Amino acid sequence: MTIRKTAILGSGVIGSSWAIVYARAGLDVAIYERSDDFRATAMERLRTTTEDSASLLADSDTVDAVLARISLHDSLEAAVAGAEFVHECIEEKLDSKKAIFAALNDCAPERAILATTTSSFPVSHFAQDLPCRDRCIVAHPATPPHLLPVTELCPAPFTADWVMEETTAFMRACGQTPVHIRKEVEGFVLNRMQAALVVEMLTLLRDGLIDPRDIDSIISQGFGLRWAFLGPLEGVDLNAPGGIRQYLERYGFLFTDRARDYGLGDILPPETVDALEAYTRGRIPLEALPEKVAWRDQSILALRALKAERGSVDRA
Repeated sequence: MTIRKTAILGSGVIGSSWAIVYARAGLDVAIYERSDDFRATAMERLRTTTEDSASLLADSDTVDAVLARISLHDSLEAAVAGAEFVHECIEEKLDSKKAIFAALNDCAPERAILATTTSSFPVSHFAQDLPCRDRCIVAHPATPPHLLPVTELCPAPFTADWVMEETTAFMRACGQTPVHIRKEVEGFVLNRMQAALVVEMLTLLRDGLIDPRDIDSIISQGFGLRWAFLGPLEGVDLNAPGGIRQYLERYGFLFTDRARDYGLGDILPPETVDALEAYTRGRIPLEALPEKVAWRDQSILALRALKAERGSVDRA
């Protein structure tokens, strides 16, 4: 399937950001915006955002060329006409999702993929009874997607396999980093991981163990410097000479004890440790860990230099 035209429903923060992603990739983008006020300011907002992120444009592209690929419409039917990929980015209300997907069932091209950028509602919640349901899929990004490429793709049990395959390939072609959520769950994975960290931070704050500024410093001056280059599991793998298995043998109790406090049961059964070992050794052999540690350290030094150069908006 060749995707040449995308339709975006909604020109808010997320819809506008996706429009830039797709227009940067050379695609025609039609935005449906029912609000006269939002439609009147959409191109100005798109220009500002595209100019601010111009460093991500292809060498042969320009801001004007990207914006020329985007059109605005006050008609849903006009926006989706001829689109191979339709991306809904409206308000996060279940009734609104149900209504617009019912409308898409009637007016979207027969083979168009119908994506939603919902951050909380699985497709089954609003497309279960629609004839077009096999073409529906969640494409939930980190915000904003034109800057943060990771995008969760979550099919419903009834989503056709080809839709997942085509959407994955499409996201990669647009410069995104698709991750596959294997089954529907409330909040998907990105938000659940974030929520787990935020809940723990709020608990520590409530219990008087730390103040808000120091919580932020733990991330911005600690974990965040590593996580900019390595995922947390990759980072753990570098924290013991024997890799992630050795680290968990030494320090896994830190996690299992907390999980027990939360009533989560055994979170490190042997098969999980085996899977983590297979993942990390599949990425890098054990003997290459020292070289990767040196790379991590040099990368952190470069990031610290950049942070020092750019300073902070917060001067307090």
